[in-house]
Amino acid sequence: MLKRTEYGEADLVLSLFTERYGRVSALARAARRSTRRFSGALEPMHTLDVGLEERPKSELFMLREAGIAVARTGLTGSLARLEAAGKALSWVRRAAPPRTPEPELWLAVEGLLDRLAERGETLEPKRLLAAAGLRILATLGWGLDFERCVRCGKECPPEQVALLDAQHGGLVCRACGGARLRIEGPLRERLARAAADGDPNALELDDAELASTLVEAVLKAHAGLE
Repeated sequence: MLKRTEYGEADLVLSLFTERYGRVSALARAARRSTRRFSGALEPMHTLDVGLEERPKSELFMLREAGIAVARTGLTGSLARLEAAGKALSWVRRAAPPRTPEPELWLAVEGLLDRLAERGETLEPKRLLAAAGLRILATLGWGLDFERCVRCGKECPPEQVALLDAQHGGLVCRACGGARLRIEGPLRERLARAAADGDPNALELDDAELASTLVEAVLKAHAGLE
């Protein structure tokens, strides 16, 4: 679940990212009046089993039942992990197209939440989030090109410093106007590896803040994320 909003005296409107339908909104009748009806499952960051019913001439599904399929209680012991999970869900909520299945995006988000909730996980939440964010861009078709100019297609040698414009989708060579952000060759390689498979081990800790900033810049350009 991505978000819950109070509606009327006892109802909830839920924003859900589902494996079958993609991002949808659903009405949970009397969910605030009786927690027994949905077994206390309507909390963010868990993976839920839900029963959804489409309503004629309505954008809202009706939530008939819900239960926790994967509980991520490990998130509650770390503010950094909670913040990273919340940021990832906010990216999905704002960027995932409505009612469009996105299987690769589903796997990327589930994988990130699982690792953040794993009590034995030793990698920093910022690195996990940054790598997942770069992967999320790729699954949505908005991945950054770290190898060639997005305007003329000229390749940039791996060892060369490059200029990157996230809002335009990647590198911009000097002949095409360049960009303000300078990216060293090794850093470009690490970012590209993380984007390819979402592996946080490809990134160094100092890369994480830059990577997340790039993700937000791309999402702002494509999805109006503020």
